This record gives sequence, C-alpha cells and structure tokens, in this order.
Amino acid sequence: MRRIFISMLWLLPVMLWATISPKYSEGYTLDPTVSRTDEKEYALSPYKDSTFVFVRGEQVFITKLDSAGELDNPQVCADFELIKVSGTVAFDKKRNRLYYSQYNDEYKADYLYESISDINGKWQPGKRMRIQGTLKSRTGISFMQSAGWNYRLPYIEGFYNPTMNQDCSRVYFSSTMEGGAGGRDIYYVEIEDEEKRIWSYPVNVKEVNSSADDDWAVLEGDSILYFSSARDGQMAVFSAAAQDTTWKEPIKFAEPYNEGGENYNMLVVDSVPMLISNRAGNEDIYLFHPVPAEPEPEPTYEEKKRRFYWVFFLFDFDRDILNEEFYKDLHRLATEMKNFPDCRFEIAGYTDSRGSDAYNDKLSLRRATTIKDLLVEREGFDPSVMEAVGYGKRRLQVPNAQTEEEHAQNRRVEVRIILDDDKDIEQYDETTDEAKAAKAEDAAIDARNEALKQDYLKKTQQ
Repeated sequence: MRRIFISMLWLLPVMLWATISPKYSEGYTLDPTVSRTDEKEYALSPYKDSTFVFVRGEQVFITKLDSAGELDNPQVCADFELIKVSGTVAFDKKRNRLYYSQYNDEYKADYLYESISDINGKWQPGKRMRIQGTLKSRTGISFMQSAGWNYRLPYIEGFYNPTMNQDCSRVYFSSTMEGGAGGRDIYYVEIEDEEKRIWSYPVNVKEVNSSADDDWAVLEGDSILYFSSARDGQMAVFSAAAQDTTWKEPIKFAEPYNEGGENYNMLVVDSVPMLISNRAGNEDIYLFHPVPAEPEPEPTYEEKKRRFYWVFFLFDFDRDILNEEFYKDLHRLATEMKNFPDCRFEIAGYTDSRGSDAYNDKLSLRRATTIKDLLVEREGFDPSVMEAVGYGKRRLQVPNAQTEEEHAQNRRVEVRIILDDDKDIEQYDETTDEAKAAKAEDAAIDARNEALKQDYLKKTQQ
C-alpha cells in the first residue's frame, strides 16, 4: 500500500544517522522503480565510483542514480559475463578485486570467491578465498598447532552475500556456520597475509545477530551497518550505529521501509535509500518517489466568472483602430464570452503615459468602443451586455515606460465580467476644465479615427 509518512518512529533512524536525506520524511512514497520488469530483482551492491549493481533474472545490471533519484537506464554489466553471481558482491577498490559467493559442487556448499579482472575489466572466474577455518590446516602455525586446530574446530562452510568496509580491510558476509546465534549470522574476516591472500577466521558480529536469519549486510562509511533480519517473523531492514569497536543495538525501520511482505538488502547511495521488497508480489527494487501534486479542482461557474480576464488588443500610438495582427484574437475572445450567456462584460480601454489625462481618457474610451462595436458587428453580441469604459493612463501595465515596446504594452483593451459585487465602473468626466480644453483637439482626432475605422470595417466585410 502506498502512503505518505511523517511519523516520528520512521524519522528515528534518520535523526540518529543522517546519511539518509531527511527530505524523504514527507511528501514521498516508496514504490518500485520505473524501470522494473517482471523478472526478480535482488542483490543490490555498491560498485565502482557512484554506480551500483544488482541481479535481474540471471544477469547482473549496472546503473546509477539520475538527477531525479531514479535508476539511470540500467544496462547488463559486461564486467560480470564470466562469473555467476547469486547474491551481493564486494568490490575491493584498494586491490581491484571482487569477492562473491558461489556454490561449490565438490564440497556441496557455498563459499566466497576472489576474482581479478582482465585488461578489459571483465572479472575472471574466481578462486576460493583462503579463509582460516575453510582450509585443510591453519596457516602460519606449527604442524601440531594446526592438527589441534582442525581437531577442535569444525570445517566451516556456507558463505553468502559479501560486502566491503570503507578502507577495504574487512569483508562482511552472512553464514550458516556452526557456533552462530541461529540461522544465518553476519560475520567478517580481515586480511592476514596480503602476499598469500589469507584471511582471518570469521568473527561473529554478535551485537546485531539473532536466533533467526540475519543477512544482507551493507556498510555506510563504516559508521552504519544496514542489514536484514527475520527476527520478527519475516525479513525486515534494520540498522546499527558503530560504537568504538562494536555496534549499538539494532533499530528496525518502520513503515514504509518495512511494509508488507519481505523487505531486505538496504542500500544508500548519495543519501538516497533503496531496498528489495516483495510487498506487491514480485521482488523489485524500491525507491522513493515524490507524491504527485493534487490536481486542482475544477473551478465553479462563479470562480470562472471571476477569473475571466483577457488582454489581447494592442493599439498603435494615438490610434483606436485594432491592429491586423490581433484580428484572430477577437474571435477567440468572443468564443469564450459565449460561455457566460448570463453575464455582462466590461471592455476597458487604456493608453500609454504620454499626453494629458483628459485626452487619454477619451482615447481609451474610443479604443474600448472599437472592440465593443466589432463584437456586435462581427460576432453578433447584444450591445447591452457590454460596457465600454476608458481608464486612460491610470492603470499602466508598464509604469515608467521608456521604449516604444513598453509603451505599446500600455495601449491595450481588457475584457472582464462585471460581477454583482463590483463597484460602479469609472466613467470619463467631461465637465473638468482640462476636458473642455482638449475638446477641440479631440474633434480632429475623432474625425481621423472614424475614417480609419470605416476603412477597416470595409476591408473586413469584403
């Protein structure tokens, strides 16, 4: 089940060890990757640089995280063509070696193998790691000590899912060897002899192991151990913080990490957590994805009326004739207006900042009237549903305009719906002294613009 999570229990591991980005505490869901297939995915392992590998079906894939935190086009990794991988791998960047688990037909058990690469980077079929306790005799001691060693300690077997610590001095893995807490336990070995490639006898990480299976260990900077355990009945992801030479008590991750089914093989890359889960049936890699934004509800009719607002018609300086480039917008405006058959519309004209207030008020009114008349004559509107008004230069789109382009944006007509709660529409006041002084000038302008208007209408009706 997908869910948004902000619980304090979920945040506890993040607050203790800030390797996982805190952004995933809210607004994200844990889901399969967008590149998933129907094949089983498992064995997430850190690899070279910022890449990591995993097994899909029977092939090893390599990938990295893209900028959105998703798998970046996973591809079959040619490095692994010559070896069979059935679990996690441990890449030794210090020695350029690879450690992996493989079933040994001769001994009928799983052991760890050590591989070197050829000049093309392909890992060669490995040799069994020389781990004390898996050899016929203990190295570096006398014959009698070796004989006593073999007599007292069982010949150990059953090694799975190796991983490397940061300085490449230890290989961690899980094992069913005798002497553990029960089921698979997590162990580590350290290099004892570089030249002879001999590793120490396995050390049980007893602070994190339980009587159930404990497996899939991955270290984060040697300060955090992520692992999986079935101690509560089914596999779940846990983490333990380093404390001197030991580990603190493990903490189980809450939902959504451990949610339904088996959850295991936790890996953190660049503060982005991922894991394997079968919560949806198939075993897939799970990553965090942002919760899609809730779609805005469809606005009501009243909301649409309030939002209705068109600004399309720009005029030349000192003109009230619509420029040809905006003819097509008139029809688009009319189409939208017809969606509101019960409404009245304000058609408001404006000018740029040049000229007197009185003159600009008249000019802006003529511009609004031009649009109103065109809507009546070309689109069949009833003139009574439209109110033409002029606001002159009082509502500039571009205050302090300097260029012609900026002035042109102020020479416009706006159309909106007149709402019941609107105040009375401003009207041009012809009784002012300034208006009377501009009357003679207006008459000449009116005559010229009327001629231009009639010429325009004649052309559009042909």
